[in-house]
Amino acid sequence: MNELKHYILEFIIVVISLSTFYILKNYWPKYFESKGANQATKEDIGEITKIVENIKSDLSQQNELLKAQLSMTNQHKLDIKSAEREAIFDFNKQKSVWIYSLLRFSFYKYNLENFKEIGQTVLDYQKRQYEYDLAAAHLALFMYDNEFMELKSKLIIEVIELDKIVSGTTYDLYHSFMKAEINLNIEKDNIVEQSRIRYNLNEELLTIVEKHKEKAINQFESVNNLDIQMRELLFSRLKILETTTTANHC
Repeated sequence: MNELKHYILEFIIVVISLSTFYILKNYWPKYFESKGANQATKEDIGEITKIVENIKSDLSQQNELLKAQLSMTNQHKLDIKSAEREAIFDFNKQKSVWIYSLLRFSFYKYNLENFKEIGQTVLDYQKRQYEYDLAAAHLALFMYDNEFMELKSKLIIEVIELDKIVSGTTYDLYHSFMKAEINLNIEKDNIVEQSRIRYNLNEELLTIVEKHKEKAINQFESVNNLDIQMRELLFSRLKILETTTTANHC
């Protein structure tokens, strides 16, 4: 009886062993293979994710760089347009100062006591022309088309003619005052002769003033017509700058 139990027990052990062996042989490798495959898949996904993130980061950096370059380019264009706008304003200002200072020249502030100040007036006109020339040269960096250059040339010719009229008048005034001063010193003890000298001086001054007025008014008409054309041209250029600047901002 005991032997039978022993054989039965051994048989059961053999069956269990064979079953265990069969299970281990057929399913255990597949289990580890599946686990390995899952691990490999996870690692692959992690690597792919890392690559994608690196690409996204590179693209983001490139986009930021392109944005910065575009911003710098637009800012550079805006700075140039701003400089051009300022050059137009300065040119128009210096041109107007020179023209209207010539037109508003006054003879009545000069007399025998201060006529030598006329020389300073001439220097002031020369300074205004110099400042205009600088403004015109600066504007030529931006406006150098034929229309502007031709109109500027015509205008400067007419303004110089007006300047010549004013300068010529100042020389005539200076000469008349100087001559009267010399004669008055010569006749300083002769009251009658001094009165005649002063009378002749006033007559000469009136003649000079009338002559100047006629020439200056006629010349100013020519200057003013061209100046109106110049202002219209400058205004149209400012409108173009305004439009392009707005477009760049958008």
